[in-house]
Amino acid sequence: MIIAIFIILLLISTPIAAALGLASIYAILESGSSLDNVARTMFAGLDSFTLMAIPFFIFAGDLMLAGGTSKRLINMARKLVGWTTGGLPIAGVISSMFFAALSGSSPATVAAVGSIMIPSLQEAKYSTKFSVGLMCAAGSLGIIIPPSITLLVYGVIAEVSISELFIAGIIPGIFIGLLLIIVSFIIAKVQGHKPDERESLREVIRSTVDAFWGLIMPIIVLGGIYFGIFTPTEAAVVAIVYSLFIGFFIYKELTIATLFEVTKRSVVIASMVMLVISSAKVFSWYLTKEKIPAQIADAMLSFASNPLMIVIIITIILLIIGMFMDPSAAVLILAPLFLPIVVELGISPIHFGIIMIVNLAIGMLSPPFGLNLFVAAGIAKTPLTTVINGTLPFIAVLIFGLLVITFVPSLSTFLPSIIQK
Repeated sequence: MIIAIFIILLLISTPIAAALGLASIYAILESGSSLDNVARTMFAGLDSFTLMAIPFFIFAGDLMLAGGTSKRLINMARKLVGWTTGGLPIAGVISSMFFAALSGSSPATVAAVGSIMIPSLQEAKYSTKFSVGLMCAAGSLGIIIPPSITLLVYGVIAEVSISELFIAGIIPGIFIGLLLIIVSFIIAKVQGHKPDERESLREVIRSTVDAFWGLIMPIIVLGGIYFGIFTPTEAAVVAIVYSLFIGFFIYKELTIATLFEVTKRSVVIASMVMLVISSAKVFSWYLTKEKIPAQIADAMLSFASNPLMIVIIITIILLIIGMFMDPSAAVLILAPLFLPIVVELGISPIHFGIIMIVNLAIGMLSPPFGLNLFVAAGIAKTPLTTVINGTLPFIAVLIFGLLVITFVPSLSTFLPSIIQK
């Protein structure tokens, strides 16, 4: 009943946090439990040192954008590869990969890189459909390449190492980036697009030096986590301090007035995310109390005894849910349902985490409600239908990447196994 009520509330456009909370309250009242459990569980759900990293990483990503880091990374990527066939769209993909390692957010990556790359691609005679489709797809890397906010949420829910999850996301993120680069090259070659003029070595070096401070941020943050210098939460604080330093004193594009605007925007976004998390905790608590995940696991295992078929069913469900729901909210709701099933099948929770996040990343550019679609449409000032048509070929590419990542577990588990040794 609780799941049916939740779905009905979503269908009538109830905000996700409210839908989770209202469905949980109704179910708790029906079961005769005390509503004290709601407030207690919401508070306990946020009483986590690890979860503090979410608002910090959101703030750090906004600071990097406002401080001028994104445009320097894009300029460097363009000078490095712009002279090759398909160099401009390839530069867009590479820039998105770099910015994903700074922001941890898919829409933020589309906004930061797309606001510069989409007009540049259009100016270079690439179609609007291709330009917005590519940037939507490249922006999806924001929740795959660490430090991903969605991976962090999954780690808290699944009670697995955040550090291992971050390490596990590196190769899949690079793999998907390479697929997008290959597709960009092929399309540019077929359509006969001319590359930029080759830059002098001096210009390439100058742009790389200019982007240096942005380039080393992922090394500082992720290196500190991997080598045990600080926790993911402490790493997020380090990212904020570092972003403030280069924004005020290196690039000098961050001002006190801008800082207030960035802070206000980050607080609003973080508050929305945390409210969803606290409401989802109540939802998950009730599901666990009623043993609903175990019942779903038993039903799926009895319905399809073939592990391959079960994985395919879960993948289809995740792809569909990703079209309608924010990735973090989807993780909070679905991870407790599916984890018992995949563990029963012998799938590593780390590997499943990557599978889940890649599925939901595809949902970010899938109609009807993929958030990347709306961000790209706003940047390009083009109808949503054009953006949707542009993303369809890239959705097919990403699904191919998802299948490879799903059925070649070593892509996700190889690096964590090395670090553990």
